[in-house]
Order: sequence, then C-alpha cells, then structure tokens
Amino acid sequence: MIADKIKNYLKHANKENSIFLDLADEIIRDFPYRLNQKTYLLIPEREKELSEITHEYYFSNTKLMPISLTMKFLLLRDKFENVAKKLGFTVINKMSDYHQDGQLFDLLGKETPEKGLIEDEFIDIPNINKPLTFSVDEYLKNPFFPVVFKNITANRGEDKYLINTKEQLKQIITVLNLPESKKLNLKNEFVAQQYIKSNPDVNSSIRVFASCTGEILSASFIYSPNKTPKKIIKKYGIDIFNPCEYLNEPSSPYYLNTKSIISNAASGGKIIPLNPETANLTAIDEIILSYHEINPETLKLPASISQQVKNIAPYWGTKKGIILGIDFIYNFEDYKWYYLETNRNPSTIGYRKYMNLNNYQKKDVKTLMQLDCLTKIVESIMTKDKEIKNSK
Repeated sequence: MIADKIKNYLKHANKENSIFLDLADEIIRDFPYRLNQKTYLLIPEREKELSEITHEYYFSNTKLMPISLTMKFLLLRDKFENVAKKLGFTVINKMSDYHQDGQLFDLLGKETPEKGLIEDEFIDIPNINKPLTFSVDEYLKNPFFPVVFKNITANRGEDKYLINTKEQLKQIITVLNLPESKKLNLKNEFVAQQYIKSNPDVNSSIRVFASCTGEILSASFIYSPNKTPKKIIKKYGIDIFNPCEYLNEPSSPYYLNTKSIISNAASGGKIIPLNPETANLTAIDEIILSYHEINPETLKLPASISQQVKNIAPYWGTKKGIILGIDFIYNFEDYKWYYLETNRNPSTIGYRKYMNLNNYQKKDVKTLMQLDCLTKIVESIMTKDKEIKNSK
C-alpha cells in the first residue's frame, strides 16, 4: 500500500517538501488496522535523539547542523509519534515507563538492555544457512583459514578483515590485546567467522530491510570490484582512537595487507534495488546478477532468502530495532545463499533506491521507512490475533 502511495506522490511531488509529512496522514487514514491490545513503542527522548543527530551531523560534515534541519527533524519526530499513536501504540520514551503489561517494540534497538546480544550471534537459528561463527577465544583453540574477523557491534562493513595466514592472525590478535584495545573491550566485540567463497572478481551481498516481525520492506543486491576499498573503521566518538586503524595503515607494524571482502555502499559498492521499476541495469550488472541466480528481468529476491528472513527477524525481535538490515552472501561452492549478520538500525540507502527516493533527505526517508515498518508490524499482529481467534 505504501509503495503505491509513494509512486503516485512522486508523479507530482515538490522535491522541496517532506514526503513523510505530506503522506503520513493519508497512509494512516487508508490503513485498515488499529491495535486493540496494549502495545508499547519505545522512542528515544526528544532531546536525546536530537543530541545524537546533531553529533552525527557534525561528525560527518565537520560543522554544526543548520537550524532549519533541526526544526525539520523536530517536525518529523513529532509527526511520527503522532501517527504511531493513531495506529494504537502506547508511545514511551524511557524503559522505566514500560510496565510489562503489553508487547514492547524498541524503535532503534538502543534502549533495551544489550546483555546477551553478542552471545546471541553464536546461536544457530533453525532452517538458516549460516557460516560457523565463534568468539575470538573459542576460535583460537582450533584456528582455521581462511577466516573473517569482524566487529559485530559495527555497521557499514566497519572493522571487517579476511585472515588467510598465521602471520595475519598474529597481527590482528596482537592489536586486539593492546592496552588501548582492552580499554574499549575490543576483542569481545569481534567474532571469527567461516569465510564463504564468493565470486573471485567481485565482492557481493544482498541486503534485506525487514520488520522485526519478518515482513520485507525492500531488498538490494550490492557489489563492488575486488580492489582496495575505502577504509571503513568503527568510530567510538570524538578523540577516541580505534586501534583497528593499525591494521589498515601500510606504515604500521600491524598492517594486515589483506584482500577486501566489503561490498556495501559505504565502501564504494554499487547498489541494485531488486525492484524492476527502479533499477537501471548495465550489461555488466545483468551478467553479475545472473552469476548469482537472480533473473535480471524480474529481479525477484531468491525464495531461500525470503524464507530465511521469516525465521531470522523474529529471532532478534526488537533487540536491534524495529527495522533490521539482514545480509546474505552467495556461496559459489554449494550455490546457496548464506545468512551473514543482522544490522541494528540500518542506513536508509537501500530503501531509498528501492522506492526511488533519491532526492529526499535521509531523515525524511528514514521516518517514512519506519512508518512503513510500523504498518507491517500492526498488520502482522492483527492477522495473528485473528488466526488465533478463528482457531478457537
């Protein structure tokens, strides 16, 4: 429903307007479901979220966020809270306001406790193709190569390294045990994961945006040439050094000099929305898609991925937010799609391209995506309630 409204809106849109503010009331008006049982939506406090947004803006642009953008953010946030209430959610801004008397959805996955979140990465989810994954200490008991070391608290391909040799393993373990690394508890943020053999000429993956209840919002195929990418390092904050810088710096004694395995947009990858209405394919795109058993004409998401998403999303719930960025990689040895990871509060770029929203600001698109997700969550809850009622 929302996809059709976006399509119609874009035919006559004024690009200076906010697409979310223009469409929100219409979406709610025409949406047929309303929650009839107490259901909480945890949204960060206004001041806290604004502080994080302005900090992120300064970090990316090295200047203060303009007042006009600040005012627009507040309008978007307040309108989103308003329409969430119209859907039937009880909106709260602090965990202390949750009284265990209804289901809880955490908008960004930042407010609920993180205890056990890292350990959850090692648990096998039923009916999922997944590479072997170990804590660093467990891996070191019986090391194998090649292996991928990755920081599971990071996004956008940050701190992800292919380790092929004992020497490279020695380098990364040394860095993870440096005093400055111990201050950040860096080693415990990393996992060691079995390397999935992909196309030797490109790094590729599929990113699915899904609701925490398992409904798919959008999907994109991402690839980049197998060459030196942009350096992607997790940022811990202003004036806080990430020791993983040593692994990427050629002049460092810990330099890894390893092949890039990153395909995402942040590292320069190309995003192909799996939507024939918005994709603009080149001849090379079509060839690469075909290698991954994706029909360039229909751009249909592989059925095995759709099914895995239905199992993965409910497993995480809202520990990582109501919108999950679920990544898959194609194994060229057994010709199957493997689940790699679930990203918390993912960026909007895949949804933006899928819905042809390239001319709209990030926060505008993100808020629209969150509303799209909320409607799917509400529909899922109401459908299940109806099925339970009919089965009695």
